Amino acid sequence: MDCHYCGAADDLRPYGPGGAAVCFACAMATPERKRAAERAYSVQAEAAGIVGGGVITIGTSDGPTPGHPDPIQGSEGGD
Repeated sequence: MDCHYCGAADDLRPYGPGGAAVCFACAMATPERKRAAERAYSVQAEAAGIVGGGVITIGTSDGPTPGHPDPIQGSEGGD
């Protein structure tokens, strides 16, 4: 997978047009791209929160993802 704008292959996120992968530098290159990336992130975070029962995981290359609403049940072991 490469950046939609520059072709870079590292540190990509799905915040480009139609969910296309973009690197941070290109996502922030213009005010329009920055706003578009922020909107895409917000939409993903909201959807992940709905699916994850209000819990999301951030900091992944896939963008915000649903988290497990009960970390005890979501882990191995633990009673």
